[in-house]
Amino acid sequence: MSPTEPRAGYAVFDIETTGFRLHPDSIVEIAVVHVDVDGGITGTWDTLLRPLDGEVGPSHVHGITRSMVSRAPSFGDVADQLYALFADRIPVAHRIAQFDGRFLNAHFAWSGIDTDAFTRGLCTWKLASTHLPIPNHKLNDCCDHLGIELNDAHQALTDTTATAHLLGHFIRSGQCATTGATVIPQRGQVAASAGTAFFPRQPRGL
Repeated sequence: MSPTEPRAGYAVFDIETTGFRLHPDSIVEIAVVHVDVDGGITGTWDTLLRPLDGEVGPSHVHGITRSMVSRAPSFGDVADQLYALFADRIPVAHRIAQFDGRFLNAHFAWSGIDTDAFTRGLCTWKLASTHLPIPNHKLNDCCDHLGIELNDAHQALTDTTATAHLLGHFIRSGQCATTGATVIPQRGQVAASAGTAFFPRQPRGL
């Protein structure tokens, strides 16, 4: 398998944070959506994350309050389970190198998983900038252009699902070149499943 050939497809992700400043407790929610090589969604996971300092950042933007995360795991508590969701897949996000991937690299490193691979995934913003004839390529602009549903923006699972559908559009259109994108390597077995370790914003069967 080449470094840019995903054995199992793609792992699309989005994070909600305390702000733009990177620090060890800056991710308060993450969602991961698996997409197969044909562009179909095959699984979804999401969890709130408890900042050790209790600060959740701009609740008026992401809707997350201190009480919502009081019983959630910290990033370190679920780092292994999160990493396993990416293994053998190309990570995908909207502006992956500038924001989401940079934060994820740092949080994994702070949790004892040394990696810089998450900024070297696939960026749907770059794909949109190349292939969609619209003046702005924010996620909501791309979704509006393609008729992809995006309600409740700035909720991690909602944004990730929309990004997954956007990726699916590019895959089915033959516009999803993976040259230069890195497949996340395996790093051993994880005992607990994400379904038992995670604490989603909206409880649901996983």
